Amino acid sequence: MDIWQREEALARTKVAWGMASVVAGLGLVAATGTPWRRSFGLQTAGWGAVDLGIAAVGLRLQGRRMSLLPDPYAAQPQEPERRKLWRILMVNAVADVGYVALGMKMARDSRSRVSGAGVAVVVQGAFLLLHDSFHAVGCANDRHVTSQGSGKQEP
Repeated sequence: MDIWQREEALARTKVAWGMASVVAGLGLVAATGTPWRRSFGLQTAGWGAVDLGIAAVGLRLQGRRMSLLPDPYAAQPQEPERRKLWRILMVNAVADVGYVALGMKMARDSRSRVSGAGVAVVVQGAFLLLHDSFHAVGCANDRHVTSQGSGKQEP
C-alpha cells in the first residue's frame, strides 16, 4: 500500500467511526433522560464530530501535498511521508493510552454525568488506540513504490 492509500484508508475508517459515533451519541441523548446515558451520548457525539473534522482536514492536506510533488507516487517523496505518518500515529497511540486511563478514572467517579462521559472516553480511546496502532504497524510494513511513478510496489 502506498502512503496515499494508507492515508485514505485512515480517513475512511475515521469517517465511518465518526459518523457512527455522532449518530449513536445523539440518538442516545434523544432517547433517554438519565444523566449517565446523556453524558455518554454527548461525549460520544463530540468525539465523533472531532474525528470527522480530523478526517476532512487530513484528506484536504493530503491533496495539497500531492499537488506540490512532480510525481507523488515516486519512491523519493513517499518514504519521508511514510515516516512522518508513522511518527504521528505512534504519538497518537501514546495519547490514546492516556485517553483510556483518564476515561477509566472518570468512569469510577460517583457523579453519573462524569462516569457516563468517562465510559465514552474509554470506548473512544480504545478504538483510536486499535486504529492508530493498526495503521502504524501497516505503515511500518508498507512496501516502497517504484521510482517510475507507476504506483506498483517493489518486491
